[in-house]
Amino acid sequence: MNSFPLKFPYLLSMFLVFILLFVGCSTPNLPPVSGQLLLDDKPISTDKTKTAIINFHPDSSKGNTAKSIAVASVSETGQYTLNFSGKPGIPEGWYKVTVNYSEPTNPKDPYSTPKQLISGKYSSKDSTPLSVEVKANAPPSNYELKVTK
Repeated sequence: MNSFPLKFPYLLSMFLVFILLFVGCSTPNLPPVSGQLLLDDKPISTDKTKTAIINFHPDSSKGNTAKSIAVASVSETGQYTLNFSGKPGIPEGWYKVTVNYSEPTNPKDPYSTPKQLISGKYSSKDSTPLSVEVKANAPPSNYELKVTK
Protein backbone atom coordinates (compact mmCIF):
# COMPACT_ATOMS: atom_id res chain seq x y z
CA MET A 1 0.00 0.00 0.00
CA ASN A 2 1.33 3.39 -0.99
CA SER A 3 1.36 5.81 1.99
CA PHE A 4 2.24 8.87 -0.12
CA PRO A 5 -1.39 10.00 -0.60
CA LEU A 6 -1.79 9.98 3.20
CA LYS A 7 1.44 11.91 3.81
CA PHE A 8 0.91 14.48 1.07
CA PRO A 9 -1.68 16.63 2.95
CA TYR A 10 0.52 16.52 6.06
CA LEU A 11 3.64 17.55 4.13
CA LEU A 12 1.74 20.26 2.27
CA SER A 13 0.34 21.72 5.50
CA MET A 14 3.80 21.69 7.13
CA PHE A 15 5.24 23.46 4.09
CA LEU A 16 2.51 26.13 4.22
CA VAL A 17 3.04 26.67 7.96
CA PHE A 18 6.77 27.11 7.33
CA ILE A 19 6.14 29.64 4.55
CA LEU A 20 3.67 31.63 6.69
CA LEU A 21 6.09 31.72 9.61
CA PHE A 22 8.96 32.73 7.38
CA VAL A 23 7.01 35.52 5.67
CA GLY A 24 5.25 36.68 8.84
CA CYS A 25 8.46 36.91 10.85
CA SER A 26 10.52 38.80 8.34
CA THR A 27 12.15 41.93 9.69
CA PRO A 28 11.86 45.15 7.70
CA ASN A 29 14.97 46.99 6.59
CA LEU A 30 16.17 48.90 9.68
CA PRO A 31 18.62 51.64 8.71
CA PRO A 32 20.54 52.97 11.72
CA VAL A 33 19.23 56.29 13.02
CA SER A 34 21.51 58.33 15.25
CA GLY A 35 21.84 62.06 15.45
CA GLN A 36 22.13 65.11 17.59
CA LEU A 37 19.48 67.36 19.10
CA LEU A 38 20.34 71.07 18.87
CA LEU A 39 18.75 74.00 20.71
CA ASP A 40 19.53 77.29 18.98
CA ASP A 41 22.30 75.50 17.03
CA LYS A 42 24.02 74.16 20.20
CA PRO A 43 23.79 70.57 21.49
CA ILE A 44 21.09 70.14 24.11
CA SER A 45 22.53 69.22 27.48
CA THR A 46 20.82 66.75 29.77
CA ASP A 47 21.69 65.89 33.35
CA LYS A 48 20.02 64.51 36.48
CA THR A 49 17.26 67.11 36.27
CA LYS A 50 17.03 68.06 32.59
CA THR A 51 15.74 65.30 30.33
CA ALA A 52 15.06 65.08 26.60
CA ILE A 53 13.03 62.43 24.79
CA ILE A 54 12.63 62.11 21.02
CA ASN A 55 9.75 60.24 19.35
CA PHE A 56 9.60 59.31 15.67
CA HIS A 57 5.90 58.94 14.67
CA PRO A 58 5.22 57.21 11.31
CA ASP A 59 3.85 59.84 8.91
CA SER A 60 0.93 58.15 7.12
CA SER A 61 0.33 61.29 5.02
CA LYS A 62 3.67 60.53 3.34
CA GLY A 63 3.03 56.79 2.95
CA ASN A 64 4.63 55.41 6.12
CA THR A 65 2.39 52.56 7.29
CA ALA A 66 4.55 51.47 10.26
CA LYS A 67 2.49 50.89 13.39
CA SER A 68 5.06 51.66 16.11
CA ILE A 69 6.62 54.84 17.43
CA ALA A 70 10.40 54.82 17.92
CA VAL A 71 11.67 56.48 21.10
CA ALA A 72 15.12 57.64 22.16
CA SER A 73 16.56 59.33 25.22
CA VAL A 74 19.02 62.14 24.58
CA SER A 75 22.49 61.91 26.14
CA GLU A 76 24.38 64.64 28.02
CA THR A 77 25.92 65.74 24.71
CA GLY A 78 22.66 65.86 22.75
CA GLN A 79 23.20 62.51 21.00
CA TYR A 80 20.41 59.98 20.40
CA THR A 81 20.04 56.53 18.80
CA LEU A 82 16.71 54.94 17.86
CA ASN A 83 15.78 51.28 18.22
CA PHE A 84 12.88 49.27 16.86
CA SER A 85 11.67 46.13 18.66
CA GLY A 86 14.97 45.94 20.53
CA LYS A 87 17.09 46.21 17.39
CA PRO A 88 19.12 49.22 16.24
CA GLY A 89 17.49 51.32 13.54
CA ILE A 90 13.88 51.87 12.48
CA PRO A 91 11.89 51.01 9.33
CA GLU A 92 12.41 53.24 6.31
CA GLY A 93 9.90 56.00 5.61
CA TRP A 94 8.80 59.47 6.65
CA TYR A 95 8.37 60.37 10.33
CA LYS A 96 7.00 63.34 12.27
CA VAL A 97 9.41 63.99 15.13
CA THR A 98 8.35 65.18 18.56
CA VAL A 99 10.72 66.39 21.26
CA ASN A 100 10.16 66.89 24.97
CA TYR A 101 12.94 68.73 26.80
CA SER A 102 12.08 69.52 30.39
CA GLU A 103 13.18 69.96 33.98
CA PRO A 104 11.19 69.83 37.24
CA THR A 105 9.50 73.09 38.26
CA ASN A 106 10.91 72.51 41.75
CA PRO A 107 14.65 71.70 41.48
CA LYS A 108 14.56 70.04 44.93
CA ASP A 109 11.73 67.70 43.89
CA PRO A 110 12.54 65.68 40.74
CA TYR A 111 8.91 64.47 40.64
CA SER A 112 7.38 67.95 40.51
CA THR A 113 5.51 69.02 37.39
CA PRO A 114 7.92 69.25 34.45
CA LYS A 115 8.58 72.62 32.83
CA GLN A 116 9.18 72.59 29.07
CA LEU A 117 12.49 74.17 28.01
CA ILE A 118 11.59 74.41 24.31
CA SER A 119 8.59 75.60 22.34
CA GLY A 120 5.47 73.51 22.91
CA LYS A 121 5.01 73.06 19.15
CA TYR A 122 7.62 70.26 19.25
CA SER A 123 5.69 68.15 21.77
CA SER A 124 2.77 67.17 19.49
CA LYS A 125 2.90 65.26 16.23
CA ASP A 126 0.09 67.52 14.95
CA SER A 127 2.11 70.72 15.47
CA THR A 128 5.76 69.73 15.17
CA PRO A 129 7.60 71.19 12.19
CA LEU A 130 10.18 68.39 12.41
CA SER A 131 9.87 65.78 9.67
CA VAL A 132 12.53 63.24 8.72
CA GLU A 133 12.86 60.61 6.02
CA VAL A 134 14.64 57.49 7.24
CA LYS A 135 16.43 55.74 4.41
CA ALA A 136 19.35 53.39 3.91
CA ASN A 137 22.80 55.00 3.66
CA ALA A 138 21.55 58.44 4.77
CA PRO A 139 24.30 60.82 5.92
CA PRO A 140 24.46 61.44 9.71
CA SER A 141 23.42 65.06 9.17
CA ASN A 142 20.05 63.73 7.92
CA TYR A 143 19.09 63.04 11.55
CA GLU A 144 20.28 66.29 13.13
CA LEU A 145 17.26 67.89 14.81
CA LYS A 146 17.05 71.65 15.49
CA VAL A 147 14.62 73.13 18.01
CA THR A 148 14.08 76.60 19.50
CA LYS A 149 12.81 77.97 22.81
